[in-house]
Amino acid sequence: MNKLRAFAAGTSRVIGAWLVRLEDRPFAVVVGAGASTIIVSFALASSAGWNRVGHVVYRAHAWTWLTVCLLAELIAYLGYILSVRDIARVEEGPEMDISVSAKTVVAGFGVFAATRGSGGFAVDYWALRREGAGRRDALGRVLALGFLEYATLSIVALVASIALYIRVDGHAGDSATLPSLLVIPAFAFALWATSRKRVARLSKRRPSHGRLRRTFADFVAGARKARTLIFSPREHGLGVLGMTIYWAGDIACLWAALQLVGGRQLTISALILAYAGGYVLSRRSLPAGGAGVVEVALTLALVGMGERLAPAVIAVLIYRLFNFWLPILPALVLIPTVSDLRQRFQRAEQAS
Repeated sequence: MNKLRAFAAGTSRVIGAWLVRLEDRPFAVVVGAGASTIIVSFALASSAGWNRVGHVVYRAHAWTWLTVCLLAELIAYLGYILSVRDIARVEEGPEMDISVSAKTVVAGFGVFAATRGSGGFAVDYWALRREGAGRRDALGRVLALGFLEYATLSIVALVASIALYIRVDGHAGDSATLPSLLVIPAFAFALWATSRKRVARLSKRRPSHGRLRRTFADFVAGARKARTLIFSPREHGLGVLGMTIYWAGDIACLWAALQLVGGRQLTISALILAYAGGYVLSRRSLPAGGAGVVEVALTLALVGMGERLAPAVIAVLIYRLFNFWLPILPALVLIPTVSDLRQRFQRAEQAS
């Protein structure tokens, strides 16, 4: 047992050191992400059948749908900027102006920010530390941002599942709709843990606590900030609205990509459920934006909701072009900003 723990700890250190080295080699991340995408794309296209894929590619297309994809992603970005700004200032946190929020979001969605195990959320942490937040406070706000992401998407997915289950907006089987019910106990536990009676005790960290207990305390602290934001519409309504706009814009981009390739007319509820199923992890939380992983998960989710494999493959690749690859261009411009951000973050860490 001790040997197994030692092996696990050694493996974790090696992987951690490897990820840290990648932070200084953003172009290596781009190449790796590109290679993963190409390999996965060929595998998916081969499974769909090259003749079917060719038919989808060479048929007549209404190219204006590409403009819709671009506009949808720009709207999604604007929404996320509002959410980051509100997360920073909830519970008397630092005031982050729009320009800093925008740079943080662009860098966070660029592949260069996705070289840590925490993905683009690492950039949010750096930015919050630079703005004056303490270590644990910054971590709690980053976790709160993640909770806000999944809380809004989960609620929408639950509503979509109910609509499909009772045949109000299409139909899907029990295996597709019933798993969304897990959202209910998850929210119930979050509300229980962050209640006024328990949150101070559960979020408190002591030196005697083990790593698991400290991690749980951090998660409770982050969930508390997310709860404060969600239940304070007058003060932080823009944060929740921004995250809703973000998901709506990103889903609209996928919908437009499906229209471009002539996919089957999935209902709104079916599209939302497929999207939610394919995005169990977002591109900001995965190293290298989840290149290769997201393409497979989202394609299979669309097929599971009734889309044909060939159009699903092409639509997901178009969607990922706007969702993942185009953000790399502004991220290239922001490399000096990200480098400066990291240096200031490291100085803040050393001074703490």
